[in-house]
Amino acid sequence: MIEVCPVCGNSGLYYEVGGYAGKVYHCKECGYMGAFIVEGNEEMVEKIREKYKREKGKGEE
Repeated sequence: MIEVCPVCGNSGLYYEVGGYAGKVYHCKECGYMGAFIVEGNEEMVEKIREKYKREKGKGEE
């Protein structure tokens, strides 16, 4: 299983803060910050990435 960003599917996450409040992750690719991350296999990660690229493309039109 791979831990990835729930927005863009990137595995480039790092801890922004931690401790009593729990972990907060920051994505290097899209800037997402939050406690929720996805643990998935390659197929699931690829679907997240495809969805992100489609949605990102719509915003550029």
